[in-house]
Amino acid sequence: MSDLLVSLENISKKFDDNLVVDGINLDVKRNQLITLLGPSGCGKTTILRMIAGFEDVTEGTIYFEGKDIGNIPAHLREINTVFQNYALFPHLDVYENIAFGLRLKKEKEINIEQRVTQVLEMVKLDGYARRKVNQLSGGQQQRVALARAIVNRPKLLLLDEPLSALDLKLRQEMQYEIKDLQNELGITFIFVTHDQEEALTMSDQIIVMNQGRILQVGTPEDIYNEPQNRFVASFIGESNIVKGKYLGDYQVEILGATFACVDDYIDIGDETEVVIRPEDIEVVDTSMGQINGIVDDIVFKGVHYEVCVIVKGTELIVHTLNSPKVKEEIGLLIGPEAIHLMRVE
Repeated sequence: MSDLLVSLENISKKFDDNLVVDGINLDVKRNQLITLLGPSGCGKTTILRMIAGFEDVTEGTIYFEGKDIGNIPAHLREINTVFQNYALFPHLDVYENIAFGLRLKKEKEINIEQRVTQVLEMVKLDGYARRKVNQLSGGQQQRVALARAIVNRPKLLLLDEPLSALDLKLRQEMQYEIKDLQNELGITFIFVTHDQEEALTMSDQIIVMNQGRILQVGTPEDIYNEPQNRFVASFIGESNIVKGKYLGDYQVEILGATFACVDDYIDIGDETEVVIRPEDIEVVDTSMGQINGIVDDIVFKGVHYEVCVIVKGTELIVHTLNSPKVKEEIGLLIGPEAIHLMRVE
């Protein structure tokens, strides 16, 4: 059996004259949690709905286990969806909400009871079977929606921003629970979100999108440490993006100083955009700094101070455990691994 579960080939979608998905090519392997990440309106939910069968494809082909599923209606695809608003049935209790799909398939009652009981345990809702869904908290309703989707044992589970209505602490807890659930089930999840932290926490692979196109595909570590363009660098985490010139021999000129780097795919003498994460800049005494700057502002963030430093008229954001003083001159050290070069767009 092939590792490839879903393949999108040159997928486009138009609503009237509005092109919302523009020539997408994407392969999704089995047993992974894949995240479509991007701002609102970038086309990620539309892709999810086309895979599920809720939207027709304008151009291109969607393959599921190697077969074109363009003419297969949504209810016949081995795919289930957890919606942003959960779409639970308010007149049914938890048990019947979860059992609904199994009853449509005319499963035997004993099988329904076994499978509903099993998934209630998996989503940590033992004892809630006869509760009305309007008596549940948002997090519990989200678990019911998950249980209703996985009880049908789909080969692919699609999740359309299912955590967006939850408060921060519960959302963070559910991120880990969904990832644990995916590992336990051993099926593929495709998760849609605009929350970068959610994507970095949960994903085996992240697909970063903007304006209907895929900009980068990679592991969370790849996306964070090796962004391929300014949009990805800015959208994923906080970044300092400054202009530089590649000098060759793993040397780059930034802010009037020469730094060692680990990238060498820029032509010698070419301008480059340099990405430096705030947590990778070390604050030192001015006598030890590769560059020096003046502290312009300080904000306490709980686990660190966020310091705005002006270096030769350029603003750098630095995360440090120690708090310098506003208008103080400080030194900054930036190691080779912290400097990532991007070609100028």
